[in-house]
Amino acid sequence: METRDDSFYKGGSILGNIRRQLIGMVKPGLDLFEIETSARKLITSAGAIPNFAFVDKYGFATCLMVNDEVVHCRPRHYRIADGDLITVDVGLEWNGWQLDTADSVLAGRPDDKFIETGRQALKKAIMAAKPGNRVGNISKIIQEILMRNGFSPVRQYCGHGIGRQIHEDPQIPCFLDGPVANTPLIKPGMAMAIEVMMNEGGYKVVLDKDGWGAKTGDGSRSAQFEHSILVSEKGPKILT
Repeated sequence: METRDDSFYKGGSILGNIRRQLIGMVKPGLDLFEIETSARKLITSAGAIPNFAFVDKYGFATCLMVNDEVVHCRPRHYRIADGDLITVDVGLEWNGWQLDTADSVLAGRPDDKFIETGRQALKKAIMAAKPGNRVGNISKIIQEILMRNGFSPVRQYCGHGIGRQIHEDPQIPCFLDGPVANTPLIKPGMAMAIEVMMNEGGYKVVLDKDGWGAKTGDGSRSAQFEHSILVSEKGPKILT
């Protein structure tokens, strides 16, 4: 029988491969909804469950964002244009354990400074997720890297713990609001989804009429980078 950690590693490996395949689909002319269709097929064919679909009756396997869309946007029919910034957020349940990951890419074009900065921030944030550090160390690094490069960390949404539920404690903001010492201590065995959510302009976002999706308040582009990780005695292990 698989242990919790075995399930995290197995499910994470499956999800990471799926995210890469979905991101690889992004190109000018593609119908955005094809990413959702492929995600559901890939998840179920792997023997996993599309966990997003069962969050408050959301109903879809992915959240798909275009340009100024920040988070939680429902898949829909949209023809991707050259240069569109596309974010794919996808998760699955494996053996009762939840995993979550996201990535952003430019359709038909190489990464620009905005994308590169987000990837760097996620890499550095994950390195800070080690025993003895605090969640605030993660938040501080994300905020510093983004703001140093002229971008804004999203404040209304955050990373999170993962386990039997897709969103568990601790919350992991992309910015630091108060002393690091007042934030949760990171301990071996903790599983979390570290997210870098960033806007090219200001940090404010506005909720869509459907109550799910959110866009930047000023119309600037937004991107998201996320890995599920497991904290070991020696440091963080990327699952996805």
